[in-house]
Amino acid sequence: MKDIQFNTINTRIRTYEEKLLHKNTYERMFAVQQAEEILSILQETPYGDFIEENTSVHDFEQLLLAEQKRVYDNLYEISPNRQVIDLFSLKYDYQNLKVFVKEVLIDKDLSSLLVPYGSVPLSTLKELVKVRHSEHVHEQMNACMQEIFQYIEGYHEHHALDIIFDNHYWQHLSAIANGNEDFQLLVRRNIDVFNISTALRSHLMGRHKGFITAVLAEGGTLPVDKLVETISSSLDEFVTYLQETPYKLLIDSSYEEIITKKTLNDFDLWKDNFLMARLKEQKIIPFGPWAMMGYIYAKEIEIKNLRILLIGKINKIPEEILRSRVRETYV
Repeated sequence: MKDIQFNTINTRIRTYEEKLLHKNTYERMFAVQQAEEILSILQETPYGDFIEENTSVHDFEQLLLAEQKRVYDNLYEISPNRQVIDLFSLKYDYQNLKVFVKEVLIDKDLSSLLVPYGSVPLSTLKELVKVRHSEHVHEQMNACMQEIFQYIEGYHEHHALDIIFDNHYWQHLSAIANGNEDFQLLVRRNIDVFNISTALRSHLMGRHKGFITAVLAEGGTLPVDKLVETISSSLDEFVTYLQETPYKLLIDSSYEEIITKKTLNDFDLWKDNFLMARLKEQKIIPFGPWAMMGYIYAKEIEIKNLRILLIGKINKIPEEILRSRVRETYV
């Protein structure tokens, strides 16, 4: 990819960054007593385009989906290379495929669970699940459907479907990144973080070595066999290994919670902050796709933060707890 093709687009991305929610806006939302007051604050932001006079705070999910769809639609329209966007939107394709497959399995309409954006139209994904092959999708998706239905028909149970979907998703993502150093760096980092998170979660659930091997993804910088070997030995050995890698801060920041509470709430927050920090470091690169990639991730974190705040205020969760759950901002 020629970096120069992003020159004009990067200038536009900088203007989009200015519209991201700033810390003072979050402070105002932390301070409100009623969830409805957050909608009033959001009226002053791009989210206001989707807030009507009769919009209920309990309908916030539609508001967030509408804004995220607008972002993806716009970026697909202006990006000189759609694969930059695919790196982030592909997970929604696989999420939607899971919904369509579940519809087939339980013979029930689950359209309310679909996400209205991704790299492939919903109609194409629905047809893919129906006929199990499509000329309009990447071959990895076709392979995924073949394996999914072979498993269903061969074993008559659904327990391993998520593992199959995840394996194909990471292989598909790696295929998109193949041949581009920037893309590969992003994907490998995300695979590493996914593998660390999955290994920890599996360990806390008491999963056996064979299960952990099956659920970890190939393609990161951390060898899967080393992760499996250390987590299967002991949590301390796993942590000691990670302390010798670029993920030392990530594991150190959440180690106490993992040991004392056997939970990953802090880890999940630090995981998002870790990925955000890496993208902040690279957004200053004047050429190439990093500004756009940083903006997309920043928008996704912003929407996650708003979801946390809205749910929290609706359920009267104390401000200090909400502060501890909200992720770092990009601006």
